[in-house]
Formats: sequence, structure tokens, C-alpha cells
Amino acid sequence: MRGAIEVILNAKSGSQKADETRRVLEKVFAAADRPFHISMASGEKLCQIAEEKAGLAACEILVAGGGDGTLCCVAQAALKAGKSLGVIPLGTFNYFAKNLSIPLDPAEAAQVILRGEKVRAPILDLDGRLILNNASIGIHPAVLLKRRQLYRRWGRNQINAYLSVLLTAFQEAPRLRVRLGTDKEEVLRETPLVMVCSNQFQMEEFALAGKECLAQGKFALYVARMPGPATIFRLGLRTLFRRLRPGIDYEVFCSSDVTIETLRRRRLRAAVDGELEELESPLRFRMSQAELCVLAPRKQAKA
Repeated sequence: MRGAIEVILNAKSGSQKADETRRVLEKVFAAADRPFHISMASGEKLCQIAEEKAGLAACEILVAGGGDGTLCCVAQAALKAGKSLGVIPLGTFNYFAKNLSIPLDPAEAAQVILRGEKVRAPILDLDGRLILNNASIGIHPAVLLKRRQLYRRWGRNQINAYLSVLLTAFQEAPRLRVRLGTDKEEVLRETPLVMVCSNQFQMEEFALAGKECLAQGKFALYVARMPGPATIFRLGLRTLFRRLRPGIDYEVFCSSDVTIETLRRRRLRAAVDGELEELESPLRFRMSQAELCVLAPRKQAKA
């Protein structure tokens, strides 16, 4: 007998959007005659429910409905319990889903959960916790803070997301002094941004170098360069127009293990899979030895 599908929907993905998605999923899973249950929550409660549902013996697939932050929380529970992860993308960018070619339409994504194949998704480990796509310190958390303000006033959409980048570009650049210890070397840098990324789609979306890191089973470590006071504005424009220049605007290191230590402060604001968090330096990132099992579209056989 097939196990149950436990769906965790982020209730803050726009109340109307979440309710509409719930109705779509109920229709699709009921038509497939598959046992399922849908829970709606947000914040810490969502993570708590995900752990509870993942621990049920009858649960075979744990499904996350929301943005990458929601997926990260549910994926942590699925990984810990050894359950397969299903994805219903409801966020602004949905980098994790796009990286696996999971449809953005909820009905189509539900069909992938029913009929897709299990793939092993490489993940990052940040001091013992799971990271799906990326984490950064410096100017990116400031962008997310501005994005929150725009979302509250004008709603969640990609226009406001990109506008937050441009508006933040007029702010004074943060000057982080960091010590970066990789599996090959240790360097000191002063920079407005350090980012660790393991998502190929995101690299291609912003025309970033670093795909060769993934081919080696590693992640890309990006360090923005700061030659002058106008750097942040230039970087903001180049980011929006996908014109960032490796070796000029940023450095990229391939690594499977890096320690990032800020030299001026221990507590720092970070962006982790699109969510703002307070973390404590030093931060250690590694390619996780565990691989997350995710339901993705079946690959088309070549003619």
C-alpha cells in the first residue's frame, strides 16, 4: 500500500493563493485516490508541523508549498526522517524548483509528486543545518530588508524584488573584513558581500561564473570587490542587467568546505535561502554528506 502524502502549505503565501492552491491539491490527490493531508501554517509553527508530519509512520512524501525559505524548513524535516520531498513552488523566485525543472503551476507540480522520479539533490550544511540554494552576508541581507518593506506596502512580486536591489544600491556600502578559510587556502578580504551558492539555475539566471564548481561536486564562494564608493550602485545595476564580471566585480572560489569569519563583529545579519536571520561568526559551510531525495519530473527518453 502506498504511503500518505503530507502537505505543508505556507499560509502567508498570500491567503488567497494558499487557499486556492489547497483546493487544487485536494482535487488532484483525490482524483489519484492517494491518501493525503494538507496543513497550513507559517513561521516557526510551520517548521514544527513539518517535523511532526515527517515523523508519522504512514507518511511517505512530505510536501512543501511556499517559497525557498519554506522549502528549506520542510526539507530539513524530510531529510531528518528519511522521507521524500515534494515541492509546490509558491514563492517569488523559486530557485530550488526551477533548478530541478519542477513546474510552477500547482496542479502540474502535484502531478510530479504523484508520477515523478526520485532524484538526489546536493545540499549545503551550515553548522549542522540544511541550506538548499545559498546564504550570504553583507549587502544582500540589506536588500531583503528593503524587499520586506516594499512587499508590505505594494505586495509580493518580482518587480518589487528587483526594485529593492536598485534602492539598496544607493545606500552606503557595508565594509566587511572577513577571513575565508577554504580547503585549499586562507585569505583576508574587505568586501560588501560574501555569498555561498550551490544552485546552477541561479548562477545561470544572473550570468555568474561558478558552474565548474558544481561539476566538481563543490559549491561556489563569491566575494564582491569594492574598489571605490560607487561600487554598490554599479554592482546593483550590473546585477539587474546580468552584467557582473568575474575577476573584476567579484572573485569566485570553488570549495567543499569553507569557514567565513567576520573580524569586526560576531553577530551578523544573513540571508539564508531568501530569509533574513541573525547568525554568529564564524560560519562553516560544507557540502553535505547526506543527499536530499526530491520528486522531480521524469527525464524524457532521447529519440
